[in-house]
Amino acid sequence: MQMNIKAYIDRKFGIQAKITILIFLIMMGFSFVVAHQMSENVKKQTYQITRNYIESIPSLIFNSLYNFMLNGDRQSINRLVQHLEDDNNIMGVHIFNNQWKLTDTLPDLVHKYDKSYIDIIIQNRKEEGFIENTINGTRVMSYYTSIPNAPECHQCHLEEEGQVLGHLNININLTYLSEILERDAVNIKNILVISNIVMFVVLIVLIRFLVVAPVRKIEKAMQEVANSNLDVRLDADFEDEFGRMSRLFNYMVYSLRKSFRTVSSINKSMLHNDRLMTIGTLAAAVSHEIKNPLNSIMLSSDILSVRCKDQKELTERIASDAERIKDIIDNTLNFSRIDDDRHNSIIDLNKFMDDLCHYTDRTLFKWTEIPFITDIGEGLGYINANPVHLEQIFMNILRNASEAVEDNDNPEIRLSARREGGETVISVSDNGAGIPQSTRSMIFNEFYTTKQNGTGIGLYIVKELTDRYKGRISFESEQGKGTVFSIALPTKDTADM
Repeated sequence: MQMNIKAYIDRKFGIQAKITILIFLIMMGFSFVVAHQMSENVKKQTYQITRNYIESIPSLIFNSLYNFMLNGDRQSINRLVQHLEDDNNIMGVHIFNNQWKLTDTLPDLVHKYDKSYIDIIIQNRKEEGFIENTINGTRVMSYYTSIPNAPECHQCHLEEEGQVLGHLNININLTYLSEILERDAVNIKNILVISNIVMFVVLIVLIRFLVVAPVRKIEKAMQEVANSNLDVRLDADFEDEFGRMSRLFNYMVYSLRKSFRTVSSINKSMLHNDRLMTIGTLAAAVSHEIKNPLNSIMLSSDILSVRCKDQKELTERIASDAERIKDIIDNTLNFSRIDDDRHNSIIDLNKFMDDLCHYTDRTLFKWTEIPFITDIGEGLGYINANPVHLEQIFMNILRNASEAVEDNDNPEIRLSARREGGETVISVSDNGAGIPQSTRSMIFNEFYTTKQNGTGIGLYIVKELTDRYKGRISFESEQGKGTVFSIALPTKDTADM
């Protein structure tokens, strides 16, 4: 049953309600303890005040008695007793003789009291001290003390009469005094209750702002993380427990974001590998179909070179281009094994650039009116690379440049090469439309294209091959003015590698 109640509370109440209920119970318990303690104090204070008050009266009465015995002034005792009995707290002041009979020292007061009242006082008498009685439903504190046979009394009483001449009894109404003190206690209790209410409200407000609000912020942030928002962040400017918790939360989100990026990168890599496998399978099928007519072209070019010796230059170009196509097909098939160095050779970049310029002029720009301007420096150096790979890099960039200037009234494409330190920088510039700002971060992505008939692998292959040879690719573009692509490749001064 107890566990069921706890489970119900945990399920139905929030942290603010739980803390509020706990504080309420603690304050109620504290108030109960304080109220009980105050009630006990009221009783103790009533007794203490009564005792102190009673103990001050006998000396006054004894002095009046001694004055009466010395001077015969009976009225002084009457006036004193009457004055004392006018006090609402005093129910009666009585003088008894040794036989516990009311003395005729106060003849005006002998018949003032009921016999039952006097009988209760006599029945509960003590030689000396205090006793609590109940007389006619009223709580009474009774004080008894002996009247000594002092020297002042010897004018009327002999020493042989003993050391005690009689007894003095004083009765104080405890109910009246208790009511006064209890009223004060009630006022204090009311103040205590109001203070508890104010403190309770203040604590609730403080708990709401100092505990509940930070917890709800953390809860909201955790919900955002659960909804895959890993950009959420908590303020961690404070050095308290919530500040430390916020910093740990931010670090947790950072770790999750980092792990997510790692997983995403692995996933992209797997997709990339899967695409490469698909491309490889497709290329293998296509190359199989291309190689048959290509072999026929190469064979026919050989026959023509024998039969038409006066056209030897043309037939050699046919054979050379057919061989180039074969190399491209073979390298496309081997692209999934791009780290394979078996097809690499030492390339003289000056000779390579010369061949590239002739080949490009003959294939890309021969049948167009696009001016192709070259500026090739001397001493470009040597690089250990696959020449077909290098050709693919620059042919892809030049082909893109030629397509970029198709709608320009004054098209122009420039190819330049310079040796800068330990690198050879080869640049291709055009005065085409430029690359839009929104697409610049994606142009090297696999299968990304803005062309209607594009495949989206041209610049991707350029970037992959450049990285393969530890090179760098960069570009600058301004819409309406053109684009410049630059390839920086690490090169050596000599062919000795």
